[in-house]
Amino acid sequence: MSAAGPVDGARDRAARLVSDATEGQITVPEILAAGVTLLELGVGSLAALRLADVLEEEYGIELDLGGPSFRSESLDSLAARIRAADTGGAP
Repeated sequence: MSAAGPVDGARDRAARLVSDATEGQITVPEILAAGVTLLELGVGSLAALRLADVLEEEYGIELDLGGPSFRSESLDSLAARIRAADTGGAP
């Protein structure tokens, strides 16, 4: 089994969470294909708050929405954080 399996699963979960946070305004296929930051993708402040809430509640992941790191947050970085949370390790 390759390492791609867990990465893709975490990436798919992250895409679904982002889509849910935007109430479907950005679809999962759009998110998976985009390859840009969440801000460049069009994730607004309300959707970011929703996403931060669910990530903290479900995975214990904290997003600093006011910090500079959020500006560079992408689907792949979220997937890495989810994968790390699932395995108990660092991203």
